[in-house]
Amino acid sequence: MQPIHLYNSRTREQEELKPISATDTVTIYNCGPTVYKRQHIGNMRRFLNADFLRRTLLLLGYQIHDVTNITDVGHLTQDEIDEGEDKLEKEAKAQQKTPQDIAKYQTELFFQDIDALNIQHTDQYPRASEHIQSMITLIETLLANKHAYITSSGVYFDISTFPDYGKLSGNDIKNIDAGHRVEVRNEKKHPQDFALWMIDDTHLQLWDSPWGKGYPGWHIECSAMSMEELGETIDIHTGGEDNRFPHHENEIAQSEGATGKPFVNIWMHNRHLMLAGKKMAKREGEVITIDTLKEKNYSPLAFRLLVFAHHYRSPIDFSWELLDEFQGHVESIKKVLARLPLSNWKKGGLAPSEFVSALQYDLNTSKAFAIFLETIKELNKALDANNTKLASQLSSQLLNMDSVIGILEPLQKETMTQTIPDPITALAQDREEAKKAKNYMRADALRQEIAQQGYRIEDTPQGPRIVRI
Repeated sequence: MQPIHLYNSRTREQEELKPISATDTVTIYNCGPTVYKRQHIGNMRRFLNADFLRRTLLLLGYQIHDVTNITDVGHLTQDEIDEGEDKLEKEAKAQQKTPQDIAKYQTELFFQDIDALNIQHTDQYPRASEHIQSMITLIETLLANKHAYITSSGVYFDISTFPDYGKLSGNDIKNIDAGHRVEVRNEKKHPQDFALWMIDDTHLQLWDSPWGKGYPGWHIECSAMSMEELGETIDIHTGGEDNRFPHHENEIAQSEGATGKPFVNIWMHNRHLMLAGKKMAKREGEVITIDTLKEKNYSPLAFRLLVFAHHYRSPIDFSWELLDEFQGHVESIKKVLARLPLSNWKKGGLAPSEFVSALQYDLNTSKAFAIFLETIKELNKALDANNTKLASQLSSQLLNMDSVIGILEPLQKETMTQTIPDPITALAQDREEAKKAKNYMRADALRQEIAQQGYRIEDTPQGPRIVRI
């Protein structure tokens, strides 16, 4: 097991990861999707970064227990809390469907998208709607600890009872604004006191509680699911930079208010994916999904590579021209894979030390990407020189790097299963017949004709292999 240092958003310093578990199992909670609309590629950056973290820890020899939640009820922005309506409810009304139908469909699309991006599944995907009792129990603890209070509209967390409130985001409780678009509920003691439970018998999703029929607030869900699945203190919590406040700030307050223990040791937040200078969001301007990429003939793996090439704490200014660049990388890599004899395609040895070192210091994927590209170039040179020994070594290194990058194996499978047009197959068969008849001039002419049409024949011990050039 090799050490890794990660930037902690709470302390604003890089810290060495020291797992809480005696077995060195790293516990990770990833803020998952709110399944009311299709996830866009800005959302997908978050899940890709969590995947790169997961894969890096596995490469370094750690055991992992990770969770990604599915928010299928109660995701309320601060303004919507005061209005008493959540995102899933609003979408269900707009589409004249049930919230359950919306959530089920969008959850299926989410898994389709992460599979298209070759994101490894985490150990668990708990649904908020299936953990209501855990949330109620947690709220009861907060009431008993004098961190919450009951009103006619619901149960609220009293942020004045938690002196550390604002430490993650850097917000001073005295200067936090109540909001601009709606009138703050008069029953709240402080404008930023947040809902733990909303009492509302008109909501489309309702549960019984000691305080009346209603539904949970957004923040209580993650605390309850994290504690139930991973324990009261976890090693790493990931999310987008917009989650720092109020969501993660509120998670800390309610979790530590209930247990009296640290909630998370290391907070990791990725920066936004920007489009035309603005954060990509479902409610603003152009929304680009994985399906959008496919419709425009881009490989989802090109987007995966684009995200890997940027450090998670740096914003990405997305453009189609930028994606063109990474689609070009994908096509170049596929050509290298097509040149590589099947016997070379096996793991062995280790990833280059400089690649591993880059990841050990705050997941520097941009530096690791440069090392990956250089190794691809060296492999090309080795193949040009017919240096099979070096080509085998380099391909093994690339496969080990790909345990984190996650594009070579799916591209190799794609290359192997690529359909060869019938006329090309017929030419290849004619060439084989010419070789058997020792008509080598004819065989060579057929090879050249095949090459002119964009394909190459490789003679292997298992027989000829046709690959796209």
